[in-house]
Amino acid sequence: MSTFRTALRIVLGHRLHILIYLIMLSMIGVITGLSVQQPSAAELTTATARVAVIDRDHSAVSEGLTAYLEQVGNPTSVEDSRRAIQDATANGRVEYIVIIPEGYEAQLVRAVESGEAPPTLETVISYSSVAGSLMDERTGTYLGQVADYLKVLADDPAEAVALAAESMTARGSAELIAPTAAPLPESFPLFIRFSTYPILVYAVVAISILMSSLRARPVLARTTASPTPSHSRSLGLLAACGVLGLLDWVWIMSLGLNVFTPDDVIGAAPRLAVVALAVLVYTAVAVSIGFLIGQLGLSTQWADAIGNIGGMAMSFLAGAWVPLTLLPDAMTAVARLTPGYWAQEAITGAATAESMSREHLAPLLADCGLCLMFAVAITVVAMVVGRTRARATI
Repeated sequence: MSTFRTALRIVLGHRLHILIYLIMLSMIGVITGLSVQQPSAAELTTATARVAVIDRDHSAVSEGLTAYLEQVGNPTSVEDSRRAIQDATANGRVEYIVIIPEGYEAQLVRAVESGEAPPTLETVISYSSVAGSLMDERTGTYLGQVADYLKVLADDPAEAVALAAESMTARGSAELIAPTAAPLPESFPLFIRFSTYPILVYAVVAISILMSSLRARPVLARTTASPTPSHSRSLGLLAACGVLGLLDWVWIMSLGLNVFTPDDVIGAAPRLAVVALAVLVYTAVAVSIGFLIGQLGLSTQWADAIGNIGGMAMSFLAGAWVPLTLLPDAMTAVARLTPGYWAQEAITGAATAESMSREHLAPLLADCGLCLMFAVAITVVAMVVGRTRARATI
């Protein structure tokens, strides 16, 4: 208990330095979270693209397809030349270009009579927008409708085009269904994910300041002369480190809730509880790492470097900076060996789960448990290191 009280007095003596470090680092997550604009769910919208149709057939089918694409997209004219098509796509002026070759209607009729799929069209889709790919899917759906009507109801392509136009322009009513548990605003989990970096850096640096002060010659002389067993001193020191970690957790969660509070706080309480638990166990990992670095006797400069580099690496592997779906499979496999990955899984799962029922909640709690196991393992190693160093000092 004397070690714990001594450590707390040292922390209070450095409180200004520690608090400034905590507040400044946490602004990274705040700035990132505020940069996201929460979309309104009041209405459903349809994605459109800038489209151009080059019609070389001038048939009922080609004119019907042109009219349909101009209706669902933003029509743009492009000259019928390879150079003009390339320039329009490269400049971003057009996101989707479809070229209807001469004789396409006749090819379509023959394909239907022989039971084959409709012939494909030459298309140019912009690489910088997914709206062009969506428009290509609509083109295929329209031609499929024309082919079906030719096969079943109509022998005349013009009649099939009229029926397809009527079918494709039909609209159904749609409504937004509220989830069973209130969702979290997108900015809140984003703030938490980016806060994994400052959580680790703060814990490592703050604990390093504490441990370095305890290694000062006057303090060290009194500590080693004390009859308190080494494991008791380590436990007291670990408890003081836990207080620093608790301060870290309270600040991050309070900041997130006050800046990015969901509209329905009570309805989102289950999700917030899971996120708070995930942040707490990740903070425990950060504390255990700082405790291990302190037990190894590394300087504050080394702890600062390890905290910054390790914090960035762990946040990256957890998917805070870049979604893991964009990384190679080997990188994802490595990420699963880090505690941040499991904490992020729980945070993301809580933010996107359809409900907070037992079947949705149990995997998230398991993720938090896996993250906590890292903290326990690192703490045990730190206790062993501290005991070994104490024996070497004696």
